[in-house]
Formats: sequence, structure tokens, C-alpha cells
Amino acid sequence: MKICRPMLQVLLLLCCFSSIVSADFRRPDHSGRDTVALDFGIATGLLTAWGIARWDWLQHRPQFKREGWFEKDSHAGGADKTGHFYMSYVLSDLLLWDFRRAGVAHPERTAALTALAAMTVLEIGDATSSKYGFSPEDFIADAGGVLASWWLAKNPAWDDLIDIRMEYWPSDGFNLAEDAASDYSGMKHLVAFRGDAVQRLKHTPLRWLELQAGYYTRGFRSYDKPLDNGPERHLFLGLGLSLPTLLESNKIARTVARYLQTPYLHGNVSWNFDR
Repeated sequence: MKICRPMLQVLLLLCCFSSIVSADFRRPDHSGRDTVALDFGIATGLLTAWGIARWDWLQHRPQFKREGWFEKDSHAGGADKTGHFYMSYVLSDLLLWDFRRAGVAHPERTAALTALAAMTVLEIGDATSSKYGFSPEDFIADAGGVLASWWLAKNPAWDDLIDIRMEYWPSDGFNLAEDAASDYSGMKHLVAFRGDAVQRLKHTPLRWLELQAGYYTRGFRSYDKPLDNGPERHLFLGLGLSLPTLLESNKIARTVARYLQTPYLHGNVSWNFDR
């Protein structure tokens, strides 16, 4: 009986979303509808499988939980919120690529709606977990990520300038028994402004550089090695080598570099809020 109600919620969400998406197509042959349904099914299927395996989904009655934002006593110091923003952004961009390829009508809007619906399924699943709960803050971060994807897709000049990335190196206390998706002490989320997208810098050595700003936390996970002054929250500003520019002749490598930050390719100044 514990899994009946949340499963009905998920099914209801799927039905409502299918109706919205179906009504949004205007082409006589409904071009791309199958792509939307398939991609949405794959995304939610993967999220559900991971949630059941790692986050004990469908084991408890649904609950709401306020997690806070970036306060010291918030969940992971807010790194999970930048993580939700990033994950939603990447998912929306990935769907957008496939929707454009398949000729889906209004691909930017449809990708954003599909990504937000998939992330809402994640939050519904979290509601049935003993660890989490449906977090309004997570949902707002998800909405921010898909909105960023939609806005950049609609404004190509800004999309050329701005990359939203994650840097990851497993934290000292992490082991394979833990959940890599929640290893926030090994993550940094950042925004990069690339010099090659600025007209005045295109033909200068500065085109190889980028300005970066981001946020990360350390010491909030139960398996983290204790820090001298307790958990830490950091804001950073730095200058880095633009890997997407260096890899501009290789489309696949350049695309990956726009979403994943390679460690040690930047220098930065970090502000620790907890000292």
C-alpha cells in the first residue's frame, strides 16, 4: 500500500504532461511526438531506477521537506541546489539537441517543459524517500536550470558566451558504496564567460581564456573527512584556460567541454563564508 499513492501521482503527471505536449504540436503528421515521449520515458526511467536503487524511493508515505538554500545548516550547504540547477540545465539541453534533430515543433519550449516534467518526477520520487522529501527549493532550482537552457537557446549570442559547467573530482571520503550523484564535496558548479565569444577578443590571445564564477561546499556529507572548522561554503572567481576554444575543431570534445570543467585548468580566488 505504501507504493500505490506515489505511483498514481507519477502516472497522473505523465498523463497530464502527455496531453500538454500533444496539444502543442501543429504539424499535420505530428512530427516529433514519438521523440518527445521516448526521451521523456528514458529520462524518467533512468531517474526512477537510480532513485529506487540509491535513494529508497517508494518505501515511505509522501512528504514535503524544506531544505533551505545556502545556509550553513541547509542540506549540503546549498551545493545540492546548484546541482539541481545544473542537472536540469544539462537535461534540457540534451533534449533540445534531440528535439531539433527530430524536427519537434517549438523545440526550445518543449525541451524545457519535458526536462521540468522529468525533474518533477524526481521530486515526487524523493517525496517517498526517508532521506529527502519533496523539496520546494529543489523544484525552484530545477525550474531555474530549464529556464536558463531555454533562454540561452533563444539567444545564440549569449549561448556562445556562457557555459554552465560542473567540475568533479571524487572527495577524499568517497567510496564506491556511496552515491556519486550526491558527492557534493567533490563538485564545483560554475559559469564560464568565454573570451572567444567577445568580438574584441576574437583575434587576440585572450580568446583562449575565460572568466569563471562558481560555488562549492566541503564537509557536509556523512562520509566526508572532518574539517578543522567544520563544513565550509565557498564562492569563487577565477580565470581559466578555455578548453572549448582549444577543442573547437572537434565538435564532440568541444561540446563535452562546455558542460564539464576539467580540474586544474583555472586559477581562482575563493571566499570561505565559514571562517
